[in-house]
Order: sequence, then structure tokens, then C-alpha cells
Amino acid sequence: MKTPTWATAVAICMIVLGGCSILNDIQSIKLPDAIETAKVEAEKKLKDAQVDSSTQVSADSLTTSENKQTEKSIKEKQKQVEEILSIPEFSKTWIVRFGYIGLAAAALYIAGGIFLMLRKSFSIKLAYAALGISILTSGLQAAVLTSSSSSGMIALWAGLSQVLGIVIDVILLAVIFSSDKEAYQTQH
Repeated sequence: MKTPTWATAVAICMIVLGGCSILNDIQSIKLPDAIETAKVEAEKKLKDAQVDSSTQVSADSLTTSENKQTEKSIKEKQKQVEEILSIPEFSKTWIVRFGYIGLAAAALYIAGGIFLMLRKSFSIKLAYAALGISILTSGLQAAVLTSSSSSGMIALWAGLSQVLGIVIDVILLAVIFSSDKEAYQTQH
């Protein structure tokens, strides 16, 4: 018996989404270091801009009010950059933890997709388990990173982005649940 079309479609989705999840989890693990690097670069650029503007101010001999306005503009930009790149230690810790947890969940997700294509007797149960674990980890990540103790734009975005993954997992679960699984019955 041939692998059903619905199973092939779900398996391909699981393999592709699992691969994307692995890439995303690797980025999550590296995120705190990347943020620190971005902060250093942003501070350097703002200081360079401040030096350039003060040089230009003295060369153009602007009035004192124009000089203060330029300094105020640079300080506002610096404050905006700090707000965007700020991430509490709680969030940093949990983003990295969820990155490692996500790697394991994504590997199981990919395995579920592969075995769904191979039509083993345990394939459906493995796919259910992989999707269930994915929903659980995504839900926990969304709950932890959007909680009040982990404020910050980056943490909030990381948490809310998990909602789309949950929706996709539920759709895939519904497809598997509602489809004919006769091809996966134990073979004699």
C-alpha cells in the first residue's frame, strides 16, 4: 500500500517546519550575544554621529539652541536604540533555554514527518507526540516570554511569534486526526 497523499503533505510540512524551527532555535541560542554586539555597534555609531555633529556645529557656528537641539536629537536616538535592544536577564536566560528545548522538539518534529512518510506502525503516534510537544513548548515559550517579568520588545516578539506555530500544529493535528489511517495499520 502506498503512503496516502494527506500523509505525504503533512510529512513534508513537518520536515520543512522542523528545519525552519532548528534554524530559529539556533538564532535564539545566539541571540544574547548578537544583541550585545548590536548594542556596541549602535553606541559606536551614535558616538561617531555625536562627534561629527559637534565638529559640524563648531564649523558652522550654529546658535546655542541649534546645538542643544542636535545633542537632544542624538540622545533621543540613543535612548530609542537602548530601548529596542534592551532585554532583561530573565528573558535572555529563557530565550536560550527555549532554544535548546526547541532543538530537541524540532528534531522530534522532523522524525515524526520522516516516519509518517515511511508508513511505520508507530508513525501516527510519533506524529501526534511531536505535534503535541511542539504545541506544549511553543505555548510555554509564549507564556514565559510575554509575562510581565520578561518585558522587552525582543522577548515579547519571540513569545508572540510562537502563536503562529501553535496554529499550524493544531491544523496538522486536525488533518492527521480526521484522515484515513488504514495504511498505517500493522502489516502481517
